[in-house]
Amino acid sequence: MSEIESIVNTEQIEQRSFLARLLAGEYGLALTYWALYFVGAGAFFLFGSRAVDNEQWIPYLAMVAVMMSYTVILIIGVRAAYKGPQLWKVMSRTSSVFMIINILVGISTLGFVY
Repeated sequence: MSEIESIVNTEQIEQRSFLARLLAGEYGLALTYWALYFVGAGAFFLFGSRAVDNEQWIPYLAMVAVMMSYTVILIIGVRAAYKGPQLWKVMSRTSSVFMIINILVGISTLGFVY
């Protein structure tokens, strides 16, 4: 590959969108995992709070199921991508942190019940 082709390829890589870079794994496992988790938790908080405020319990329970499934998928993704030592130690701590956050987000969405 010539130097000019290398420069053109580098410029094309740098001009990709944030989402394309994120999905390609350019930001690293930890950043990608936390970013995707907080996007999911934020969406659940926003839409879950609206559902609770409007007393739409079936959509709220569906959102809880989706959030839990999303968390499981993220944990499976970490397990697949993690290459370091002590995998199960990392997985247990990571899943514990996320379950605590899930509980707190769930409690905060239910705070709209009078």
